[in-house]
Amino acid sequence: MNGKPTVFFTMLLICMAVTGWLVQRQASLGEQRDLSSSGPDLFVDDMDLKLISDTGTLQYRVKAQRLDHFPYDDHSELTRPVLEVFREDQALWYIQSERGRVSSGYDRVWLLGKVEIRRLEGPDTSPFDIQTSDLLIKPAEETAETQQASIIQSDRYRMEAVGVHADLRENRVELKSRVRGRINVAG
Repeated sequence: MNGKPTVFFTMLLICMAVTGWLVQRQASLGEQRDLSSSGPDLFVDDMDLKLISDTGTLQYRVKAQRLDHFPYDDHSELTRPVLEVFREDQALWYIQSERGRVSSGYDRVWLLGKVEIRRLEGPDTSPFDIQTSDLLIKPAEETAETQQASIIQSDRYRMEAVGVHADLRENRVELKSRVRGRINVAG
């Protein structure tokens, strides 16, 4: 998937730019608005962006209640973002948070505040949930990580840890420190 996350975030930028231009054009017809140098230059409400692979399969879906782009450092802020990661048109990861921030190079996505991560059941994976905060996603590397306290649970176990690293490509999660938990061997 080399290059695919970059294409994904390039498509996100194009979508933001076109929608922002249309919204600004419509707003300029109705009323004049002053923009501050530190405020957003465009926004998208109810964003729903999908990245399709060269073979036509869905790879990523990003939804957000609102996206604001800030020109002074070329970053974007997301309200109530949801990220879904797909393999062979099947959703494997579902990640949502209160808010998010996308870097100017689109190589870093920070999901901020309360973050819920769900690994969905797949052909070779069992489902579990992670409750944490302040998650950093690196799309090119297909990884997600946090240094915050996290609770990982499924029907069979509940684990607590400080720091989690998820390899979204390999469907693997590593708990960093202060790991403790309970496993139900009967279930």
